[in-house]
Amino acid sequence: MPAFQQVCREIIAEARQENAKTLGDLNRIKMKVLNRHPSVHGIPNNADLIVCATPEEKKELRHLLVMKPMRTISGVSPIALMTDPYPCPHTMKNVGPCTYCPGGPGSPWGDVPQSYTGAEPSTRRSARNHYDPYIGVFNRLEHYLAMNHSPEKAEIILQGGTFCFFPKSYQEYFVTYVFKAMNDFSRVFYPAGELDIGRFSSFFELPLQEDTEERTARVHKKCLLLKNRDLRDKDAHDAAIATLFTPGLLNGFSGNEDDNRSQSNEQPRNGHAANGAPAAAIDSSQDANVRAMRKAIAKAHAPGSAAVTLEAVQEENETAKIRCVGLTIETKSDYGRLAQGNGMLRLGCTRVELGIQTIYDEVLEKTHRGNTVQDNIDSIRILKDLGFKINAHIMPGLPHTTEEMDRAMLKAIFENEDYRPDMLKIYPCMVMEGTRLHQDFKSGAFVPLTTGEAAERIAWFKQFVPEYCRIMRVQRDIPTFMTGGGVDKTNLRQYIDAELKKQGITCRCIRCREPGHQKQGHHEPVNPAISITEYGASGGKEFFIAYEDKESDILLGYCRLRFPSRSLREEITPASALLRELHVFGRAVPVGGREEGGIQHKGIGRMLLARAEEICAWHGKDRLVVISGVGVREYYRKIGYRREGPYMVKQL
Repeated sequence: MPAFQQVCREIIAEARQENAKTLGDLNRIKMKVLNRHPSVHGIPNNADLIVCATPEEKKELRHLLVMKPMRTISGVSPIALMTDPYPCPHTMKNVGPCTYCPGGPGSPWGDVPQSYTGAEPSTRRSARNHYDPYIGVFNRLEHYLAMNHSPEKAEIILQGGTFCFFPKSYQEYFVTYVFKAMNDFSRVFYPAGELDIGRFSSFFELPLQEDTEERTARVHKKCLLLKNRDLRDKDAHDAAIATLFTPGLLNGFSGNEDDNRSQSNEQPRNGHAANGAPAAAIDSSQDANVRAMRKAIAKAHAPGSAAVTLEAVQEENETAKIRCVGLTIETKSDYGRLAQGNGMLRLGCTRVELGIQTIYDEVLEKTHRGNTVQDNIDSIRILKDLGFKINAHIMPGLPHTTEEMDRAMLKAIFENEDYRPDMLKIYPCMVMEGTRLHQDFKSGAFVPLTTGEAAERIAWFKQFVPEYCRIMRVQRDIPTFMTGGGVDKTNLRQYIDAELKKQGITCRCIRCREPGHQKQGHHEPVNPAISITEYGASGGKEFFIAYEDKESDILLGYCRLRFPSRSLREEITPASALLRELHVFGRAVPVGGREEGGIQHKGIGRMLLARAEEICAWHGKDRLVVISGVGVREYYRKIGYRREGPYMVKQL
């Protein structure tokens, strides 16, 4: 046994023997064991201990070894993936980019995804993984298991700009390999239904004293060996396993099967990009954009990218060990209409992140947003009527706005039935290098919100946020050393919490009432019951059906039922209702599993679904149409729903 691994085993043994209770106890034991092994350099982190622990030890020491518990506290394991750097649609029309938007091809930080700087954690991971969706999924699943989390319920979040503006071939390529990665990870590391820790440790070379570029390259090489092989074929599967886990065999694999697609000369033809959008003239200002478009097109058409089909990998994922329970796509409202909505349904999307930014046409025009307020309103209605959840982005402190305009906008987001999103990301406007806004900032023409101003404004707004909305974020995940002006603290949420106490305001959004985010400590719900909030939104009628404990103000689960404003697809008849979301909180546990004292898999979901079906019956609806994550279809199938197109449907 290698010396470093021996140290890890001794730490685990002594932690159990001494009944270690705190991280302080564990750190003391680490140092005591290391003193007995002077030749071992580096202190084992908790991920190293997790890899070396048996399943029983991981369960016994979970209170010490779970890293970053907030990651899966809402019941799912989020996996954020960046698409390749690619221009925004209105940039190619010589309108954009938005005056405040950083990044994109040819930015001061190089070719990075639009609206990012390259310094964000998810962008750094994606760049290190060459923006490869397959490697990216493997990388994040490795992290979750190394942190002692259960990643079986994966929530995929696609970031990096206007996804629906990418060529359709690229969209399908990217999502196909996201699903294939989850399926292959399940086959390779869960051969008998349980994690094979030996294979996992060998593949990712764990535990490791130092994460080097050489080790990363070796792991990428292994991922690429699997990527373009159909592991459903027994011979292909067995050959891949033998190559990966038989000493010396991997040396014969060059790794050149990776699609180094940046050399392709394919470019927009006939004055249009691959997805039909007008292409601007190729001049010096557009060179970086054209280069990025060529790369994306080449990646989608590289040899091997057609080895599997989207439909095949989705069908397999319905019963895989690692399942996609939700897929989120980012887009703009002018690329979030019916055609794009139907395309996203085919990909398995369940939630759309939509950049609203403001409710003022003048501000949209002056910031070169490239769409109108009516575009935003129409897109929200269409996407809701297709069943999607809407996560809207808004930006207080934009140029050409005042404090009064900001406060009116924030209130209107929920007072105006044309908006009323299910989720909200609030991004105070920041000044970023390389943007037109940066020039205005340097000349004194624009003054951004300070940290204090942003905290006060958002805290004030929280009193108007209804119980059916979840505030996902209150600032961009951009390091403050990358910004030129604006909020200068990365913990803005803590400043907002202080303002809430100062103003005597209680936020009752979903996030603030989830069991994991409760600040009162751990306590059992006293008398949970179902409550129903009915409201109009985007021309339709919504029912927010919550299972909650009123006394302790804890939300245990909920579902969103919609009577759409109109029928946009044949599966959604005039007598149909849409179930847009069903969510039960609690730390993520495996599909079909239970956790002592936990919330998931205790029948709450079926209880909420039954109430939704009752409401449908009361209102004369005879069909319930569910927009289901691909990996949740089997759940609905078992309780009487059948597949119709992208939906799961039950005749009531």
